[in-house]
Amino acid sequence: MKGWPRYKRRRMQRQLLQWGLLLAAVALLVVGLRLVTSYIPFESDWEVYFRPIVRGWLDGSLVLYQDTQWGWGFWNPPWLLWPLIPLAGWPTWVGWGLLVAGTILLMAWFTKEHNVGSRRRWLIFASPLIIDLVLDGPVEIIPMLGIILAWLADDRPHLLGLALVLMAAKPQACFLVALWLLIHHRQRLRTLLIPAGVFALSLIVHGWDWPLRWAAGPSILGLVDASHNVTPWRSTGLWMAPVAVALAWWVLRLPRTRRNLGAVVAANALVTPFMGSYSLIHVLTFSLLPVGNRWALFGWLASFTVFLRFWFGKEAVRVDFLIAAVLMTGYLLGKGREQPRDRGQP
Repeated sequence: MKGWPRYKRRRMQRQLLQWGLLLAAVALLVVGLRLVTSYIPFESDWEVYFRPIVRGWLDGSLVLYQDTQWGWGFWNPPWLLWPLIPLAGWPTWVGWGLLVAGTILLMAWFTKEHNVGSRRRWLIFASPLIIDLVLDGPVEIIPMLGIILAWLADDRPHLLGLALVLMAAKPQACFLVALWLLIHHRQRLRTLLIPAGVFALSLIVHGWDWPLRWAAGPSILGLVDASHNVTPWRSTGLWMAPVAVALAWWVLRLPRTRRNLGAVVAANALVTPFMGSYSLIHVLTFSLLPVGNRWALFGWLASFTVFLRFWFGKEAVRVDFLIAAVLMTGYLLGKGREQPRDRGQP
């Protein structure tokens, strides 16, 4: 570094400082979460669900989509488990803490890159939906990373293909986003090369019949009445179908811009027949930033419906979709007003 120009040395020093601060923030978040769980014990989704599935699959005691204990409960594509393998060998609180800390830092980076004011960012991190992320949404970092990679991909088909693989790990939270990106991409065949390769690899790793075992399980329509389903389908049933089709048709025709990405993410939460409240963290992150200031505030206030569970129990999750509905209304009524400058294509 001694022979480098001064500006290069300073840039390198700033980058090393940023990485050091990032690692320190991760360590503090993990340790802080550990201290919280020491005084307020609770069971996270990582502890009671994902970690046992990963460990059971690795030691051969679990057959995905077949065993009654976890096989039917695990509905996602099997490659969701692959990036979780290194974390499954660590103590429970370490893996859970790293996943939660990583998700929060990813959200912080995205909101900073979106060039919005600090007030808008505070709306995100002061939302009670962060509680759902901590308790039940540790693996939401995987589809969130997929959406952000799509935001960065521009016209690079292989990067977008990788983003589609990550989003497909939680299809209920991202399927409309993936379809919208694919429809508006000019190199669809090249984009699908990586997803096709990952699917072929999954047939080798998990057996050629895993799609048949998966199809024999509960359908997504069969999950509509699940106690943790937050979509409007749970209250309206099939009456929601024409509304969902019309909304999907409208958003799929939107131009592929970064602002419209927020509209598609919000629409996905209304169109999908099943989604857990923890997946609303994507609506909070991607849909609250580009919408107008007034509707962003309304959407943030709508996220406080999660506190209704303290009075009305699990049935109160039926109204958690209101944050998506409010922000979607903001896109429909406020298009062209109070919008941050669009930075380009996702």
